[in-house]
Amino acid sequence: MDNLPLIDLHCHLADEQYTVNEILDIIFNCQKENIILFSMSTNFDDYQINLNYSNYPNVFIGFGIHPYEAHKIIKNNFWQEEIEKIFQTPNPKLKFIGEVGLDLYRIPETQNQQIEVFEFFVYLATKYKLPLSIHSRKAEKEAYYILNKYQKQTPLSAVFHSFTCIDKELINKIIENNWYFGFNGIITFKKSHELQEVIKYIYQAKGNITCETDSPYISPEPYRGKKNYPQNIKIIYEKIKSILNTDKFINQLPIETKAIES
Repeated sequence: MDNLPLIDLHCHLADEQYTVNEILDIIFNCQKENIILFSMSTNFDDYQINLNYSNYPNVFIGFGIHPYEAHKIIKNNFWQEEIEKIFQTPNPKLKFIGEVGLDLYRIPETQNQQIEVFEFFVYLATKYKLPLSIHSRKAEKEAYYILNKYQKQTPLSAVFHSFTCIDKELINKIIENNWYFGFNGIITFKKSHELQEVIKYIYQAKGNITCETDSPYISPEPYRGKKNYPQNIKIIYEKIKSILNTDKFINQLPIETKAIES
């Protein structure tokens, strides 16, 4: 790895499961272990918390409205203006639009609101040249079609966060667009054989693989069911390395490397 940092491309430092002391411990321990964190926001409150932690050199952040929050934010007549204000103020630590996307598994009844909010964020991604970190549970195809619509006009950079889809036709379309696949603790689960075959397929097809923890959620084995921490990115990297029999996938990023050197 030539002393390259490990990168957790999607975690949630602002999540209420963490205490302030825990978050500071996470940041300092990750500094010692040469781990860089990309902490995603799910709403405005998250973003303000993440903004404070972005003062630490190994913490970068994203701003987005999670699909679970879309039907709430859209009640505000000025929701689009309030969201765009975040991006109008230059911030060298704001590197992602995320977490945004669609969830047709848990709250399919809010699909229309989710689509409206997600489309606005995709538009902002083209306007402000930022990559998207996309939640697409049971909605990978729907997310793809929205991205593709904008991609035809302006090239987009995007990560399909917590990727679990096994549809090779869709996987090929994501690869063709040079978008990224984000893998987390699920890849370590004992019954993840199909997903392990998917990651082999993506690698052989020269697709872009990134690693994430989604902490405090989805702890990898042997900590499944417990609170997750960004330091567990090491377990995920090692698992993928063993599946692919190589570490050449390490630190593929949908952003310029300079972003993590500043």
